[in-house]
Amino acid sequence: MTVALGRTIAGFAGQWPRWSGYAAGGWALIGIAPALCWAAGRETGSPLRDVPGGRAAAGLIACCLLTGGIAAAASMVRRTPRRWVLVGLRTCCALAAAGTFSFVMNGLQLVFTGTVDDWPTFGVEVFCAVGAALFAGAALAFQRRTADTCPRCGLAHAGRDAGRIPAPPAPAPRAVRLIAYAGSMAFVPYIVMKTTWALGGTFAGVPADEVVAEFERNGASGLILTLERYGLDFTTLSALVGIVLLLGLTHRWGQVFPRRVPLLAGRRVPRWLPLTPAWLGALTLAPYGVIGAIFYLLPPVVGLGDLPSDGIMTGWSGWTVAACGIGAFGPYGIALGVAAWSYQRQTRPKCAPQA
Repeated sequence: MTVALGRTIAGFAGQWPRWSGYAAGGWALIGIAPALCWAAGRETGSPLRDVPGGRAAAGLIACCLLTGGIAAAASMVRRTPRRWVLVGLRTCCALAAAGTFSFVMNGLQLVFTGTVDDWPTFGVEVFCAVGAALFAGAALAFQRRTADTCPRCGLAHAGRDAGRIPAPPAPAPRAVRLIAYAGSMAFVPYIVMKTTWALGGTFAGVPADEVVAEFERNGASGLILTLERYGLDFTTLSALVGIVLLLGLTHRWGQVFPRRVPLLAGRRVPRWLPLTPAWLGALTLAPYGVIGAIFYLLPPVVGLGDLPSDGIMTGWSGWTVAACGIGAFGPYGIALGVAAWSYQRQTRPKCAPQA
């Protein structure tokens, strides 16, 4: 029964061009309700509660979701004006992607601590991640359908397809690999800082004891504190996993499991396995790093803002600590997006024509 259920789900997912527009429209209609509540003054789960003009922005989002929902439904109808439908679908996709701003950070916190700071906000982030995927699929299916290409593979071929032919494994173009290496190197200062603390040293004038004490004051779990005491900082481990993901997107071993992987050696890597965390990470970390650099790191340097003054994050020491993290997230997130786009295009299977 489990195998049959898995095949049913896989078959349904494989027909995404047929239902993605309806699903995106339903998602938009559901999303209008909380947006209207935020516009009316409720703050539960609102990503705009600390933003000036947040209520007006929430009202605008509700209007955009209504328009996007109509566009999603219209995308399933033949002879629909192509330009405005694509604008509506892509606008809603961008809005939903913006709502995943802290998804990865909260996800890591959930993995290592078992909880998050704000469950309603995290729920909104998960909801937005689903919406971004649905609208991206709806836009892609509509674009291919109106261009007289196959909605599934994006290529022009006659007749129905009898199956899927996977793309041959190959490394990413050289330019993409270089971008991936640069994104990985951006994490080096962050890993050095965290490892120095984890091993009991001092970085930027901040000793390890103060870092552990800060973790304790912030209610860190016993697992995180234990890892810290044994020199294993959980954010460093997460960064290393992120680097492996980025490099895997640009090399053959990210498409076919290498021989050293037990039970899976030689098998194709399912495309969703690296692409799901890659796109979530790119949509979260790239804006987080860029916005943080512009509005948090840059002002003190040019004399337009004060240095941080919160716990261990005080003065130029605190600024340096922040720069090691924020300065890594932006380049890494951008590189992850570039690598994910390249991987997605390079591993796209083709339809096999019927005999």
